[in-house]
Amino acid sequence: MECQGRGRWFSSAWLLILGVFALRDTQAVYHRHVGQFIAVGTTHSLLELNAISFMDDVEMGSYNRVQRQIIVKIPWVSKALGVSYITQSRHLLVDHEQHFRWIIQLLAQNDSNPNKNHTAQLLADCEIDNDIKVKSHIHIIWDGEEYYRIDEEVGHWETLKPEVKKYQHILESPFWTNLRKQYMDRYCVDMLRKIIGYSNLRDNVPPEMTILRHVHSEGSIIFSCTARGFYPQSILLRWEKNGKLGVWGKETSTGILPNVDSTFYLQVTLELPPEDSGTGYTCVVEHTELKTPAVYPVPEKTTMEKPGVLVLGIVLAVILLLSCSGAFIAWKMKKSGSSGQLEGCLPAPSSPTFLSQ
Repeated sequence: MECQGRGRWFSSAWLLILGVFALRDTQAVYHRHVGQFIAVGTTHSLLELNAISFMDDVEMGSYNRVQRQIIVKIPWVSKALGVSYITQSRHLLVDHEQHFRWIIQLLAQNDSNPNKNHTAQLLADCEIDNDIKVKSHIHIIWDGEEYYRIDEEVGHWETLKPEVKKYQHILESPFWTNLRKQYMDRYCVDMLRKIIGYSNLRDNVPPEMTILRHVHSEGSIIFSCTARGFYPQSILLRWEKNGKLGVWGKETSTGILPNVDSTFYLQVTLELPPEDSGTGYTCVVEHTELKTPAVYPVPEKTTMEKPGVLVLGIVLAVILLLSCSGAFIAWKMKKSGSSGQLEGCLPAPSSPTFLSQ
């Protein structure tokens, strides 16, 4: 069978999961739950079904078609949800196997090759702020391209590919509408509230800040303000000059990005025009763990950006010296008259040529 769908992990889908959200009030209690479902199959059979649940970008649990069991990644989450709730969730996921099999058969029914593998992906996310539901969305992705999406607040499916608009009425049927609402209310929002009401997924951590200044080759001055290793993800970085807000130059941002340890990263830069002296600037940081906004002045002199180059050169020189010393000692230990060679340190003596008989 072909595995075209299996090999692509859909940049568009990951952007939907890891996309940057608008900055919020740093004192708000904001949390987000994401359910990701990935099914691989043909018009004849469902080959794989995997589900992963994330809360605030921390993986909580997973499910796959082979084991048909929910694997909880954080032990206390099982206590927060309860055995009955997890059992009901497992039954729902088992039912989803039939739903995904039907979706694949529907969208692949016109394939000339019935054995071709396809990948259907469903992303569902919900957000709460101070225990109030503020957003929820569902995205349906087929072989790496988004086909449908819905904003639960609007309640209307949007078709992104004209060729599949003919199936939209199925998604809006009473059966699928009730199933969608049940999932989003009970298994997205309610699950999020249960877990948050029990404990935090991890300890809050303030950002580690780095403020740099360097001069562009064209003469403009560039500042960078970097926040590393903070949790939760809500944060605000802004530039001020002499204690005042304003538009001083060209601002860019990486957006809030997740780290492997479930903390977050954000960098903002400010490029000033050549006529600006670059004095009096500060980066102001707001985060729940800082309690009050923290002010970091920009250095008055250009920051050395590559101190590691000199250190690396010294380290390499030391390694070379030690290797040569070791070779010299080994050579001295040989019996007198042997023609040892200090490879890499001393020139190799000439040696006779041996001819095979």
